[in-house]
Amino acid sequence: MNEKYLKVLNKLRPIDDTFMRMIFRDHQCVELLMKIIFGEQFSLKRFETQEDHKQVVHRSVELDIVVYTYEGAVIGIEVEKSKDNASPIRARYHASILDCDLSYPKEGWKEFPEMYVVFICEEDVLKTNELINHIQRYMINGVVFQDKLHIIYLNASMQDETALGKLMHDMLCNDPDDMYYEVLRKRVSYFKRQEGGKRTMCEALEELITEAKNEGRKEGEDIGEKHGRIASVIDILKNKFPDMDLQWVWKCNETQIRRIQSNILTNINYDDFYKLIHS
Repeated sequence: MNEKYLKVLNKLRPIDDTFMRMIFRDHQCVELLMKIIFGEQFSLKRFETQEDHKQVVHRSVELDIVVYTYEGAVIGIEVEKSKDNASPIRARYHASILDCDLSYPKEGWKEFPEMYVVFICEEDVLKTNELINHIQRYMINGVVFQDKLHIIYLNASMQDETALGKLMHDMLCNDPDDMYYEVLRKRVSYFKRQEGGKRTMCEALEELITEAKNEGRKEGEDIGEKHGRIASVIDILKNKFPDMDLQWVWKCNETQIRRIQSNILTNINYDDFYKLIHS
């Protein structure tokens, strides 16, 4: 096993993305989350990790954990270290994607499930200095707006002696011996101390690094292709407008570049051409 990966593994915590994916593939770990956050309100029917909700045109979503309960509720759980990735707008979008993917033509509105979006955050994203924030819509008279949507933010930086506070402690803990919950302790110990678990994690880390390199290479190829297209466009524009500074073309987005290509042979003066591209 790669010593470099083993050193990284030693520092990983359940809140860290790659490690979290492995920890919460276990039914008991997900059930622990459910019981502590919701008590006896829900019972776990099934769950998916890294559930992919692809959109053909719009932004896709990959949810860390999606829980389906026997009571009919759907719970999307996202574990986030970065406060920028735990925006309230993102919570709203996650709920909307789940709604779209779980609803069907001619289905009655009353059939829509109770929906929960849960963010487990390393920082106090909402700046409330609270361990848990339960967000829900209300009418002006204070009565709950019955849209069946609930958003919950958990603040792992706020730890206390409650069951939830101890769970947040364990989410930020890299040493299984220091964890409160036996279920998490055993799962983390397996990946950090047993040969099979360590090998699995090292392979996951290697795959992640390879994937990142490939994405970087593809991004570089895309940038190179765009650079070449812009350089060709500028060469043609130099003949059309020989006395003009065309450096602004390098800052054009894809839509503007296509607009230039469509109008490059149009009989038009420079000022009107510039306005056309930037309209």
